[in-house]
Amino acid sequence: MLSLVYLQEKIDTGALDEATWLVNEALNQSPDDWRLLCVAASAYLKMEKFGFALAMLRRADQMAPNNSELLNNIAMCELGCMRLDESEKLLLRALKLKPDNANAMNNLALVYVNKCEAAKAIVWGEKSRAIKGDDPALMETLGYANLMLRQWEQGWKGFEGGLYGKIRRPRQYQNEPYWDGSKVGTLVVRGEQGVGDEINFASMIPDALTRADKVVCECDARLEGLFKRSFPQIEWHGSRFRKEALDWPDQYQIDAHVLSGSLAQYFRNSDKDFSGKPYLVADPERRVQWRALLDSMGRRPKIGIAWTGGSHGTHKTRRSTNLESFLPLLRQDADFISLQYKDPSAEIEALREKHGIEVKHWPRASEAYDLDETAALVAELDLVISVQTAVVHIAGAVGQKCWVMVPRTPHWRYHLAGERMPWYDSVKLYRQTKDWASVINKIAEDLQKPEVPPVLGQNEVGMFHIQTR
Repeated sequence: MLSLVYLQEKIDTGALDEATWLVNEALNQSPDDWRLLCVAASAYLKMEKFGFALAMLRRADQMAPNNSELLNNIAMCELGCMRLDESEKLLLRALKLKPDNANAMNNLALVYVNKCEAAKAIVWGEKSRAIKGDDPALMETLGYANLMLRQWEQGWKGFEGGLYGKIRRPRQYQNEPYWDGSKVGTLVVRGEQGVGDEINFASMIPDALTRADKVVCECDARLEGLFKRSFPQIEWHGSRFRKEALDWPDQYQIDAHVLSGSLAQYFRNSDKDFSGKPYLVADPERRVQWRALLDSMGRRPKIGIAWTGGSHGTHKTRRSTNLESFLPLLRQDADFISLQYKDPSAEIEALREKHGIEVKHWPRASEAYDLDETAALVAELDLVISVQTAVVHIAGAVGQKCWVMVPRTPHWRYHLAGERMPWYDSVKLYRQTKDWASVINKIAEDLQKPEVPPVLGQNEVGMFHIQTR
């Protein structure tokens, strides 16, 4: 029989196809070997096939009950399936069986981060840290917990634990070091994570000019035009996802590289470091075009809406809803424009047939590859109402009024205390307490209240009495 250690080494080094083939062959000979099932499950965990792994580990648990490490691994599968309560219970059981199980402590801290129980996450994370030391994954978990509490300095320090992990992948260009915040000649800043993250972190890129003679940025090609206009003092290259060899680095003598999120540890260590002011400039010509189209629809307010966002890995289920749930909003006296980045035409048509309500969707803007188009439309609306998705960051960054529907357990940026995000003065948070209906009804109620921001151009009381812009 193959060594379990050998099989696990194959998995740990990323040889997953070979490992799963070998362990399958071994299971053909010994289908009731719970240790083989655990090894097979670890391969599926690595591939993020949590359901497969969970089924195997549950079978293993039947054969070897009350094993602390096994319970820990089952809990991680439950977490991968976003079953947070089940994961928490399993980890507490694992710790009852083995009180010094540092892995279970670490993972319990991660569960509490996902449940937005930051104080509990820090307690368990520090217990694990006392045993394991500054493990990068643990430090990242503690970082998110501290960020939720606006403990910026500790938060950003922990955030750096995610460097070189699955999500935060720096790119070296000329054998230059990762930036340590010291004064340099030419610094290359690379965008990271999703479009919303890249927009959010871009607010700090001009700060880097205080410590570098020249700042060059590699960004998502969809953002290149918008960023070039907004930050003309920075040199931009939209090659972030380009797989072929890059030629633009040859133009520079690069002294250091850094991911855009790493700038926060140097420039955002207290509440006063966040200005909240707009920093992106939408294309004036495109704004004129969208203004003309919006005006042609009549004098009612023009409200952009987005009701889904994210993927399974970024909690799509808990941060999304459906268009029909927006009915308390859609029945009000306004024109609604879809800002969905994936084609919502089937939902829009079903809404029209069932309720006689028209929602406009212009793929040219909301499904655009060039997000300059999206930003121009957003800038010309009267209001954006959205779940957690990239359009929130576009709205905040251009200074557009935006009301965000926030789930009970949101991403850490939306968990921060209060109704406002520190990055954007124009963004207001509506936090879920029970279900989306209560959030949507509250927003519908607030739409009827007197509003005075000049962005709405009102000359009468109430949002739905706009006569001129």
